[in-house]
Amino acid sequence: MTNVLANVIIVVSLLAAVYALVSALRDRPMDWWHLGALGVVEALLVAQIVVGFVKLAGDEGPAEPATFIGYLVGIALIPAAGAGWGLLERTRWGPGVIVVACLSVAVMIVRMRQIWEGTVA
Repeated sequence: MTNVLANVIIVVSLLAAVYALVSALRDRPMDWWHLGALGVVEALLVAQIVVGFVKLAGDEGPAEPATFIGYLVGIALIPAAGAGWGLLERTRWGPGVIVVACLSVAVMIVRMRQIWEGTVA
């Protein structure tokens, strides 16, 4: 896991969450910009998955990689689920779902970094 990529994912997901929160507060439904933001987050997560598995294959990473792999695979489902649910919910709560999804991604990246570094939290 690289800190630079992790930081980029956190920043982009938090920016997407702020944009979705503004839309929710303005009582706007989800639009194409929300989908684009989730697409960028998803692309960054795919890059993180590739980097994570490459580093795990190169004998780097945590002593117990099972939890890290679970987070690595599971985190990729969050933006897709948020996009689907947000599209189905055509009220202000569609962007609200995106806020929760993007905040979840940021928190899971922080937790993955802790697992990678062996920090007990």
